[in-house]
Amino acid sequence: MSNDSLMRILFLTAEPTDTARLRLQQELRDIQEQIQRVRLRDKFVFKQQFSARPGDISQAILDFEPHIVHFSGHGASTGELCFENDLGQAQPVKPEALAALFKLGAAHINCVVLNACYSDLQAQAIVQHISFVIGMNKAIGDRAAISFAVGFYKALGANRSPEEAYEFGCVEIQLQGIPEESTPVLRKKVDQSPAVFHLERPAIERCCYEDIQLPGSLIRIKASMGMGKTWLMNRIVAYARGHGYKTVTLSFKGLIDETVSQDVEKFLRAFCVAVGNELDMPNKLSDYWDNQLTHIFNTTIYFQRYLLANLTTPLVLALNDVDLVFEEPVIANDFCKMLRNWHDRAKRDDKNNNIWQDLRLIAVHSTEFYASLDINSSPLANVGLVIELPEFSPDQVQHLVKLRGLNLTASQIKQLINLLGGHPLLIRKICDYLRLYEISFKKLLEIAPTLEGPFRNHLIEHLENLDKNPQLKTSFLQILKKEEAVQLPPNIARTLKQLGLVKLEGNFAKVRCNLYYLFFKSIFNLQK
Repeated sequence: MSNDSLMRILFLTAEPTDTARLRLQQELRDIQEQIQRVRLRDKFVFKQQFSARPGDISQAILDFEPHIVHFSGHGASTGELCFENDLGQAQPVKPEALAALFKLGAAHINCVVLNACYSDLQAQAIVQHISFVIGMNKAIGDRAAISFAVGFYKALGANRSPEEAYEFGCVEIQLQGIPEESTPVLRKKVDQSPAVFHLERPAIERCCYEDIQLPGSLIRIKASMGMGKTWLMNRIVAYARGHGYKTVTLSFKGLIDETVSQDVEKFLRAFCVAVGNELDMPNKLSDYWDNQLTHIFNTTIYFQRYLLANLTTPLVLALNDVDLVFEEPVIANDFCKMLRNWHDRAKRDDKNNNIWQDLRLIAVHSTEFYASLDINSSPLANVGLVIELPEFSPDQVQHLVKLRGLNLTASQIKQLINLLGGHPLLIRKICDYLRLYEISFKKLLEIAPTLEGPFRNHLIEHLENLDKNPQLKTSFLQILKKEEAVQLPPNIARTLKQLGLVKLEGNFAKVRCNLYYLFFKSIFNLQK
């Protein structure tokens, strides 16, 4: 966002004469009325483009230089958005065309809202260039679309981030009693610049590249949220692919639901099918699954005799969000036992197990889930190469700030580090907040450790994690009350570190950064 004190919103509508009628005027009216009620209403400027044709969009973006582009209209299940031609009839525009347009406006556009049916397909294309894009994953009714827009701009007008505004929009749908709150989907841009992480962790990457070439290797990447785990996983996968390995990347976000989390067999069968799909291999579970045998044994046989047996090169299987498995006690033990077994099989020197040397595993998980487990438990403990991602150094923080498009002074960067340490996610969040909102650096530092600031959701999540485990909460309060580092039982200190709340100095623990220190001191009403 520029230094302009106003936030410019471009509102586009299209309602071709050969499509069903929508309540687009009401949506715009409700949004404008909502903005007039918020305390920062003078910071918003609207421009409307009704009956928008494809050429009108590019002209409006050039002339108005909006920070937010909001489209309301029709979308097709094949991914096109329906604009109007010169006769007022539908003119579909494909995702790649709009993505190319938004790429040209990325210098000032921070958020795109596509309030149209099936527009998530467009969102996935546009988010390559724009930080935040909201689309709909299926058809959405008029009432739900209007309710989402009202909630979204209500929050935006209260100085909330696009991420938080999206959540308010979904809640607004629920408040209206409409069962469509899961239809809007928020897409966030993954930074494509190799310099963001690649230059910062060369030693770690080199270690991973060496290990992934070892027969039967298992790499575990663990850290708290936002430390760059997925980015590193993708780097390793790209390296392996470049060396001729077959690669499959799976996220358990798409595999874990209420059905499979309570049924080990369903989960493992779904896991087998998902890997096979990524390898373009047909589902042959019925040929290999024997109901007289254990589910782990059946899964192992399916990999050994079918999936791995039909490959001519080693397979790198990268599993992301493994913490979602760890959190489900019904399936976690069997799944972890199976991965251990596969890793161990590769070490055995016999013909039945040699094929397991061709399987290279990467398991990626956040450490926040430890708060909900037995404090003495540790899934997959002592297995494989363990990578724990460290914070950024001051030089790396300065580099990241520049990559986010900010020109901060050395003193300001020092203040950022004093508040946030070298946490990559927090540094990116505060940089994006500075770009999006007209706020002084001094004021931002004041509100950062409060629920008014850009870290509201992040701080609440940590608070909820502490509430899950009274023993951890008591120990963390003990640290907050002391100026110096505190010695804790090793298992508690380790778990608090895995949550991302403390850092260890030898056998002693202290609060990870001033953001947490100031926030939790206030929340728990502790005297200085």
